[in-house]
Amino acid sequence: MAPPTHPALQQIYHLDRSSSDFHDKLDNVLHGQEYYQCIPNLKEGDLVWLVNYLDKTLDRLGPSSPAFRKCLRELRSICGARATLPTAYTLPFDLITVGPIPFASGGSGDVYKETLNGSTVCVKRVRVSTQDDLAAAAKIFCQEAVMWKHLKHPNILPLLGVTLSPLQLVSNWMPGGDLSGYVKNSDTNRLGLSRHQLSDVAKGLHYLHSRNVIHGDLKGFNILVDVEHNQVHARIADFGLAIVTKNLNSIRLTTSQNFQTPLWCAPEVLYGEDPTKESDIFSFAMVMIEIFTGAIPFSGRSVFVAISAIMGGERPPRPAHPTFTDNLRTLMQRCWDQDPRLRPEISEVLQILHPPSISH
Repeated sequence: MAPPTHPALQQIYHLDRSSSDFHDKLDNVLHGQEYYQCIPNLKEGDLVWLVNYLDKTLDRLGPSSPAFRKCLRELRSICGARATLPTAYTLPFDLITVGPIPFASGGSGDVYKETLNGSTVCVKRVRVSTQDDLAAAAKIFCQEAVMWKHLKHPNILPLLGVTLSPLQLVSNWMPGGDLSGYVKNSDTNRLGLSRHQLSDVAKGLHYLHSRNVIHGDLKGFNILVDVEHNQVHARIADFGLAIVTKNLNSIRLTTSQNFQTPLWCAPEVLYGEDPTKESDIFSFAMVMIEIFTGAIPFSGRSVFVAISAIMGGERPPRPAHPTFTDNLRTLMQRCWDQDPRLRPEISEVLQILHPPSISH
């Protein structure tokens, strides 16, 4: 790729990535007035160079690097403002075979089971009604695609790539479907996999929170089940979308069960507050209900009655599952405490689920 032409970007181009002070020098340029002034009016060639440079730098730095968060924040900001993405993210639309009928649909998105280079994939297509909606949706879409692409964990569903026309997110197809459907299978309980699935969800959520990512819409429908070589693993998907779509419902990429989302919401979120790590913990407790009962929280009640119950401090009854212990009951009660300040952090949840072994 040709070098950038703008002087501010040429400063970045000439930095020595192998030098010990590379992080500091890059940070200085990214905080410089000349750099910030050039971003809104970058020519197309310089814009492509910059987003590709930042993306490749992130891969080199690794998430533990002190410069990683700065680069990620900058890349997300640019991609969101200019509705663009690094070249490596975009997939040629003609490589994806998308049929006319989705296997699931929501108020603003359709989900397809399709193929990419001969492999089965999940395609989530954003449904927008006007050009103004499309322009706004594209910016948020690009911003969140950057975050998803740089989240790498065994219990997080990886993003394979995107298409920008139409707006589509492409990820691996999980043969076990979503967790809500999977736990309804009687074989799940018979094999005693419930606690294993719970641990997978906790590990995935711990990773997100360690990266300062709030899921905002944690529920069984957004947790997918990977079944391979007789091994079952839960993987979290659709993280962060609830926050960025708070004022843009047209990009909510969920299935037709989206209307049940309030059943997993913390009371403060139902009252209108933004999702937080603490509200994710509340939702985790509701996922525990799903895993150990095979049903959604407050099953049998209308959504409005269930919402009123949650806001009033009522919670679902204890699951009758044989592996649901008193310790799990105590954990669940703490996670769905009405006061978010009293809920444990996900690191403590993991310690309770996996207590350290004691050597004798």
